Amino acid sequence: MRLTIYSLLCSFILIFSASASATLTLFETDQPELTQVAMSINTAINQLPDQHLFTHNDVKEVNSLLAKTLSQQKKHQKLLATALNEYHKSNDKEQAWQKLSSVYNSLLSISQDKERLLNLSSSAIQDKVTGFGPFGVQQFKLELSITALNLQYMVLYQLRSFHDLLKDMLISPVPILVVALKVFAILFLLSWWQRNSARLIEHFRETQLEHNPHPNLLFRAIWYISRAHRPIGWLIAITLSLRIVSQLPSLHHLIYLEIFTWWILGGSIAVRFILEFARRNSINNSDVEVVALRLSTIRQYVWGFIAAGVILQISARTLGQGTIYAWIWSIIFFGFILLTLITLRRWRHIVFKRLEGATHLPLSIKWALNHKDKLLLSIPATALGAAWLTLRRFQHTLVANLSKYIFFRHALAYLFRIEVAKQTETSREQLNMVRIKGAATYEYVKPGSDDSPIIEDYALEEIKQLSGYLLTDKPAVCVVSGERGIGTTTLLRRLLHKVKNATPIYINCPYDGYAELLQQFSTALGLASDSCEDDILEYLRNSETTYLIAIDNAQRLVTPKVGGLKDLMSITNLLRKTRKSHRAIIAVEKSCWRFVDRARGERLLFDLVTFMPRWSEQQIGDLLKTRTSSEGEFAISFEGLVLPRQWDEDDITEEERAQRGFYRILWDYSDGNPTVAVRFFRFSLQRDKDTDKVLVRLFKAPHSEDLEQMPKPMLAVLRSIVQLEVASPQELSECTQLSLDEVIGTLRYFQSRGFIEWSDDKAKISDHWFRHITNVLHRQHLLVK
Repeated sequence: MRLTIYSLLCSFILIFSASASATLTLFETDQPELTQVAMSINTAINQLPDQHLFTHNDVKEVNSLLAKTLSQQKKHQKLLATALNEYHKSNDKEQAWQKLSSVYNSLLSISQDKERLLNLSSSAIQDKVTGFGPFGVQQFKLELSITALNLQYMVLYQLRSFHDLLKDMLISPVPILVVALKVFAILFLLSWWQRNSARLIEHFRETQLEHNPHPNLLFRAIWYISRAHRPIGWLIAITLSLRIVSQLPSLHHLIYLEIFTWWILGGSIAVRFILEFARRNSINNSDVEVVALRLSTIRQYVWGFIAAGVILQISARTLGQGTIYAWIWSIIFFGFILLTLITLRRWRHIVFKRLEGATHLPLSIKWALNHKDKLLLSIPATALGAAWLTLRRFQHTLVANLSKYIFFRHALAYLFRIEVAKQTETSREQLNMVRIKGAATYEYVKPGSDDSPIIEDYALEEIKQLSGYLLTDKPAVCVVSGERGIGTTTLLRRLLHKVKNATPIYINCPYDGYAELLQQFSTALGLASDSCEDDILEYLRNSETTYLIAIDNAQRLVTPKVGGLKDLMSITNLLRKTRKSHRAIIAVEKSCWRFVDRARGERLLFDLVTFMPRWSEQQIGDLLKTRTSSEGEFAISFEGLVLPRQWDEDDITEEERAQRGFYRILWDYSDGNPTVAVRFFRFSLQRDKDTDKVLVRLFKAPHSEDLEQMPKPMLAVLRSIVQLEVASPQELSECTQLSLDEVIGTLRYFQSRGFIEWSDDKAKISDHWFRHITNVLHRQHLLVK
């Protein structure tokens, strides 16, 4: 039906639109000339310099030309009225039409010059000419009478063009037939698109969106465009048709219909896009009234802007930007003010309902709440409240989007830490605080155990990847690597707990090397503890039972020196030779794995090597909440710990804000390592001597300039200790190629500053200094955390 109406409309326009014919225009050379006064005004304006270069004389010249233009506009209005009367009475229509066209074009030129001069004039003169005062009213009446005369002229012009069009059609209808064929070709394409668009869009959605959880920006843009495919199709078809038809000189005025086409159909498309976006962002809003009111408000304003745009653009094209245009603009402006007042009235009860549920209101919003029922003040109060709610929503959205980036969260944590450090230095309560030490801290922050709650959302992607190899019926040897204390052991136990088609075996690799590992492996398989490699291999090849073998802390099989991968390669080769559907996963500390990867990574040929991710701020906070309590004998409190308020934290208590901010500081310092975060959280507990409360205060992070300026050989000793976990002086001498005396002297230096601890004549990094030492080694490019 729409296609039929559109075809009839195009045919009607094609036949009855008036203008000069193609053949007539091609050979026509006589163009109406402007009057002498109109040409002189136009020439004088063209000689004026740019406005920013105006002198005092130029300003006077503009005012003089404007006065002359206004006077000549009135005179030419009378001339046009006289020329119209003469044309109706004249017997020689061609000569009378030439005179009428000359006067019409002269008046049109003067009106355009008036617009240019008004733009060059001062605001006071513009207000006088286009305002609502006496002179403005006179100009309004003058422009109104000119508009009426122009309409009479255009009617005559259309009638003459209709006569010329019929004459040209009798001579040669080919140009019009070609245009008609082009238009109908466009109509055919539009008809095909309307019939098949739904099917094509559905196919695109199924192939590109449903099976792609993260489509790129191009596919998303195509999907949004497809939501308004029908008006877009009509817009393209009508625009092309008008441009093709207007190529005929006799129909060139049809191009002005693009104004209506683009504003109306383009407005319809914009409304659909905006409403679709609003609906998508209102999915989680359970308040149906708010969603409906929001969509209604958007629709009213968008259509209001469309109507205003059409009126203003048509006015500018037909009447020029003179007094009538200024009056129309003022009426539209006040119309939008009225629409805004009505909108505020409709939103009033929702705005104040939300304000009453908000906390930390500024004084201006409290004033708005107190005057919400006043007759004259309720509207400005609603506007103030709506602006504050909108600003707060923008702030929350901005912080939420920026918080997706690690650097922003680290910056916030750094600012929080500085603020808390300032409070600690200036607070007198520190004189009344005593830090909880030793085993007592484990009563307040519980250590991890097999019964501890698991943070389920950590390393989900890594577990999914490993499950694809380890929980199937195919043989596989995988490696998982992560920083010490990041949760590798917990991940291994979760995988062993999930397996259903194999017998799980967990082996914590001993410090004594490969021989001791074979003993534990044999015992776990039910063999004699002194079984050799061949016995284990024979058993695994002939066993009817399928095993999932998890070897934790396999970095203890690696020594960062030439030939230091022998033990790791031995256990890897043993696991690969079993031939059955046995699966194995080996956990290697990340700093040690970098050595393995660089030495023989390409020849180890594991089925999968995955790395443990760092813990997020939310995960660190969830872990600490499971290890602490806010009630009972061993309760801890964040009372008195004041942190800066963020934009997205208006609806939480001061203690919750302090807790969240302090967890962010721990996450930042630990760099996503939960073991480091828990240790320094224990280090932050202090008891108030008066109230006996256990409060959280900022910990003192270790820092030493000696580490930053330490020679590379000494840093190499530290790196070897980190990689070996525990190391004897002889092992460190072999790994660093330093003499035993140099190593012993370096270790004494480290021990005197608390960098290392001793365990059975072997050195290990102090837990207190672990993060600072790894940070220094990482910055010196000696270690990858």
